[in-house]
Amino acid sequence: MTKTKPSPVRAFPVVTSEEHNGGMWLRDYFAAAALTGILARHGTTNSGTPSTDASDAYAVADAMMSRREM
Repeated sequence: MTKTKPSPVRAFPVVTSEEHNGGMWLRDYFAAAALTGILARHGTTNSGTPSTDASDAYAVADAMMSRREM
């Protein structure tokens, strides 16, 4: 399977009257915050693999998104 490079996305949106120019999705923001906590708590990766830590961070982000919908 060939991986493609993701398109660059602005971290904070710029909105004009004509167009919305992107920005960071709230789920990604939550995952970044969760990953910061995971790495700070353990001093390194939680599981020994960055991929698992990223999955854990997105699991936390998904839980946070679910709570927002309640």
